Amino acid sequence: MEIVFCCLFSYMIYLAPLQGFTDFVYRKAYARIFKGVDAYFIPYISMKKDTILSKYAKEIAVINNPQARVIPQILPGNSNEMVLMAKQLKDIGYNEINLNLGCPYPMVTNRGKGSGLLPYPDKIESILTSYFEKWNSGLSVKLRAGLQSASEMEQIIPVLNKFPLKEVILHPRIAKQLYGGTILDETFLAAYKDLKLELVFNGDIFTFSDYKKRKQQFPATDKWMLGRGILMNPFLPSEINEIDLTLEIRREKLLDFHRLMLESYLEIMDNEGNALNKMKQFWFYFSYNFPNPAKALKHIKKSKNILQYKSEVKKIFYHLY
Repeated sequence: MEIVFCCLFSYMIYLAPLQGFTDFVYRKAYARIFKGVDAYFIPYISMKKDTILSKYAKEIAVINNPQARVIPQILPGNSNEMVLMAKQLKDIGYNEINLNLGCPYPMVTNRGKGSGLLPYPDKIESILTSYFEKWNSGLSVKLRAGLQSASEMEQIIPVLNKFPLKEVILHPRIAKQLYGGTILDETFLAAYKDLKLELVFNGDIFTFSDYKKRKQQFPATDKWMLGRGILMNPFLPSEINEIDLTLEIRREKLLDFHRLMLESYLEIMDNEGNALNKMKQFWFYFSYNFPNPAKALKHIKKSKNILQYKSEVKKIFYHLY
């Protein structure tokens, strides 16, 4: 039985763009089975020789993104790339895009992209200027607190305030922390104080308790981006929205979700082995839905083919759930 205790909420929940995980297969399956996500962000796309790389074609195809609000994230290194990618996405039909100033990985930052732009507010201003010279809306920014130091935010916020950005999504860590270390609460509070734009919190909300803690810390915040928390617990947005589900309904939804994911990967992958590897990757987080995640993941990892995999999945659902 599904019980909704409240139907009017003043906050919004976004699905974060996680490379290798929240692809169009995941997003479509999730939207069909679960409730509570208001916007889906496509993991960053990049370009070569003035064209978005063909490997992203399925990710950004409108037919693969039927949700009400889908926002592709772009990873430009300069103004020219910003304009070209924005135009190509707008030509496809997207009226909203997200600028990635947050990717913390050295392979990106060393090329002056993602968080690699944060020490250079003049470059960020040039990129934003080039966009708004052609379009007056439909752009948000996702960023870290800085590349090497959170003090970098002091130079970035005045730049962002110059433009009519839809919103700013802040993961309050510096890039060199990657996804470890502590969230820099004071940086988020400072951004909330000084930023003249809508601010979205992103980072380390894995459970409903985590959400309540952050909501107490930042009571004025009404937009939240969840990533790994949703991957580990697809019901997290429902829990935040105070939707109560029985254990049986939860199992049915997880089974349907898994079935849709597997069917889709078997359909789009060039062989079953690749589909199996993709599902094993998915289970790195999906295993957290079971009492003993390590045991569930161990069962999945030892699968050598799809038939064995399906057998292990059945055991997990009916003996471990």
